[in-house]
Amino acid sequence: MKLRVPKCHWASGGATDTGRIRKVNQDAYLERPDLGLWAVADGMGGHRDGALASRLLVERLGRLAYPQLLGTTVETVCKIIEDANRHLVDEAARQGDEIIGSTIVAVLAVGDHCAILWAGDSRAYRLRKGELLQLTLDHTQVQEMVEQGLLTRAQADLHPLSNVLVRAVGGDVELEVDRRIEALLNGDRYLLCSDGLLKELTEDRIARILEQPDPREAAQSLVQAACEAGGRDNVTAVVMDYRCS
Repeated sequence: MKLRVPKCHWASGGATDTGRIRKVNQDAYLERPDLGLWAVADGMGGHRDGALASRLLVERLGRLAYPQLLGTTVETVCKIIEDANRHLVDEAARQGDEIIGSTIVAVLAVGDHCAILWAGDSRAYRLRKGELLQLTLDHTQVQEMVEQGLLTRAQADLHPLSNVLVRAVGGDVELEVDRRIEALLNGDRYLLCSDGLLKELTEDRIARILEQPDPREAAQSLVQAACEAGGRDNVTAVVMDYRCS
C-alpha cells in the first residue's frame, strides 16, 4: 500500500496604509506565494528616500529565482539584502544625506521548512494552535537595554527611545541579516508587519484579529484596526497560511 503524501500550499494576503498622520507611505511589502517569499520593509529618512529604500528592497527580492534548496536560497536572499544595503549607503553619500534606509523582515519557505530573515524593528509572528509567538528580536537601542537587564519588556514598549534603530538596511556599510529556521506544521499562520501596527495594537488584539479564517481579510482587518486606533505611522501587514490536505 502506498503511503499518502499530504499536499501542502500557501495562501496569503497583504495590506498597507499611510495612516492618519503621515502624508507619504514609506512602507512596502512583497507577497509571492509562488516563490514562497514574503516581506515587509519600512523606509527611513526623508519621505522620498524612505519610500525609495523600501521599494528598492521588495523589488529586488521579487526578482528571486524559484528556490530549490532552503539553505542556498537563504544565502541568496541575504546577498540581495546586503547588495541593496551597499547601494543605499552609496546613494546617501552621493546625495549628501545622512541615511537612506529601511527595515526588512521576510519569510522564505521551501518544502516543509521556512527561514525568517530580518534587520530592524519590523516583526514576524507565528500563530500556531492559538498561540501567538514573536519570532524576531527588534534591532533597537531599547531591545539592547532589555537584553542587558536594564529594562523589562513592558518598560521597553513605553520607552522614548523605542524607535531608535541600531541596525537597518542602509544604516552602515556592513550589514548582518539575522535569521531563524524552523519546521512548518499544517495550520501555521505567519504575520509580517511594520512597527506602525505594533504602535496601535497589543499582541492580544493582534492574535484575536488573526483568528479570521481568510489571510487577506485578516491582513486588511489588522491595518484597519491600527488606523482606527490612531494610525500614527504607516502600517503594513502580510498574513500567510501553510495548509496541508
